[in-house]
Amino acid sequence: MFTGLVEGTARLAAVSRHTGGATFTLEAPFLVDDLHVGDSVAVNGVCLTAETVGGGLFTATAVPETLRRTNLGGLQPGGRVHVERAMRADGRFGGHIVTGHIDGIGHVAEVYPDGEARVLVIRVDPTLARYMVDKGSVAVDGVSLTIMRAEKDRFSVSIIPHTQAVTRFGEIRASETVNIECDVIAKYVERLLTYRGDAGASGGIDAAFLARHGFLR
Repeated sequence: MFTGLVEGTARLAAVSRHTGGATFTLEAPFLVDDLHVGDSVAVNGVCLTAETVGGGLFTATAVPETLRRTNLGGLQPGGRVHVERAMRADGRFGGHIVTGHIDGIGHVAEVYPDGEARVLVIRVDPTLARYMVDKGSVAVDGVSLTIMRAEKDRFSVSIIPHTQAVTRFGEIRASETVNIECDVIAKYVERLLTYRGDAGASGGIDAAFLARHGFLR
């Protein structure tokens, strides 16, 4: 599990593509001092396993299904990616619950300045857009962000100067792709309501209960 507070950007030193997927060699000296073989690490929001660690580098492999469903399949040597080690149980939880399981790809439709901030307008499939709500949470390439505005096929996020400095969002341009992980709480609520519909009045969660407690608007 992750928080969406990425620890920085790693440079992609090499990509080895093979029948089992692709192995990435990532240069992240700020990360590897406390990274061990077998640890989980989020790469652009995708939960991967560190396979080798040393010399300021670590390697991780993404299987073909992951390459198809995320933007990792398009990574090239020299590019930069967001990285975050798994959350510690004794640390502060400053972002939101991020699992590292990507729901789909988003396409940056527009980037424009808003004072010192940069606003990203990201187009997504309506099957993902239904989980987006104004002031809700979303992980974009592993970064925990607050949704400014949610529409039927897109949403907007505002990137503050600090986030611009420590992520690649200070340079991202329209037409680029990003990994999207929707808020897991929204997905659980939807599943519980669907279960109620399947089970009938005798089972599942009570929608009136959710409405009383502010989960439904």
